[in-house]
Amino acid sequence: MSVEYSILSVLSSRPCSGYDIKAEFEHKAASLYWGMSFGSIYPRLKKLEQEGLIKTINEESGGRQKKLYDLTGKGWLELENWLRKPSAQKVVRDELLVKMISWESTLPDERQTFIEHLRVRKYETEEMLKYLEQWPENDYSFISEYGMLAIKYGQKMLKVELDWIEEAIEQLQGPAKSPKQDQFSLYPKMNERRELALSELDKNMRNNE
Repeated sequence: MSVEYSILSVLSSRPCSGYDIKAEFEHKAASLYWGMSFGSIYPRLKKLEQEGLIKTINEESGGRQKKLYDLTGKGWLELENWLRKPSAQKVVRDELLVKMISWESTLPDERQTFIEHLRVRKYETEEMLKYLEQWPENDYSFISEYGMLAIKYGQKMLKVELDWIEEAIEQLQGPAKSPKQDQFSLYPKMNERRELALSELDKNMRNNE
């Protein structure tokens, strides 16, 4: 999903300032639905305005002029067309899961280090779940029937993650397990390759001193 469609989605509920959009993208649960840094919002808004998909509205607030963004007719049609298209397949980009791929070959004896990673993730997940549980009662956000279904999805997903974290910590606190599958006998060779590469690096560094 492009950042532009995320912005159009936010603006479909109400006209927003850049700060309002920032708040939607940077709350604790935002990464479950979209991800974007504050610095990239205004260039995207400018692009959408140049394409005629959004317009600016000047509104007086507290004696000051406040700049809001809203969808144009063209913007509503663009959003409608996007909504009607089949959604792209979910893509998981999780650094913790990527680290697990190489942990056995690089830090096999540091099980406690990975347990600490899991405990940090547990805290972050609990905080995110707490936010999602409170979100429908914040007296600010517009939450439709469909939006509530999305929030319930996030809640269930986070609860499953918390269960997985507990199971993973319990397993890693026990003895190491043999590989589930190693048809090419990679397991006994991994440490040997690593030690050889590190010794060559150390030798080259000493030669260059």
